[in-house]
Amino acid sequence: MEIEKNIDDELRAEAQEKGEIATKILDALVFNKFGGIEYSMVIRRTRNTRYNSNPFYFEFDVDVDVDKTFEPSPTYDKNYGDYMYEISEHIEKALQYVGLQGYMEEPMFNYVDDDLVESEIDRLENKLVLYLQSRYEGLSYDSIRESDIGYYLYKGETNNPYMRVEFVGHPPEIDGEHQSTDTIEEGEYFSCGELYDIMKDLFDKSPLSLSYDSEDFTCGN
Repeated sequence: MEIEKNIDDELRAEAQEKGEIATKILDALVFNKFGGIEYSMVIRRTRNTRYNSNPFYFEFDVDVDVDKTFEPSPTYDKNYGDYMYEISEHIEKALQYVGLQGYMEEPMFNYVDDDLVESEIDRLENKLVLYLQSRYEGLSYDSIRESDIGYYLYKGETNNPYMRVEFVGHPPEIDGEHQSTDTIEEGEYFSCGELYDIMKDLFDKSPLSLSYDSEDFTCGN
């Protein structure tokens, strides 16, 4: 627990007391689950009491173990994933027991232990590049990279720890200006619609689809 330096002495004693109570109840009821969930809590002074009448609030940063949410991972734990998705509710419920729920700010999330998932993203992207080059004669690796075609693991920072795989990029140009349409225009290897279908098909066949949603951001979608 840390107390922001600009909390004056008059409030510091109260902040210290309430912070210690909050830490004790949260450790016992929330963060000691699953072998220990790493978090930090900072007590900050409220800048605008119009929306929060309390003079200070609790700010949380919570670590999310990514590999524990990935089904093929040896450390996968469905109960952990479900629990972490509702971590805000668990924090609020615990603070209610000691009457401190009004001091809570929604937590922010740090994502750790993501090597296995990120390596699977890289593997999927490599498959995509090889597939495109094998299907479309003359399409170079550089053209694919210049078109920003690939997969991106989105990790939500607020509300709930939520991850999804995003499809990004646009059809590479053969020559002339790139056209963002759903039909093949002069100078395109394939359409936006075809790009999405290819990326979605590869994603659906990958282990990533067992654990994460996907969303289309190709061609500015």
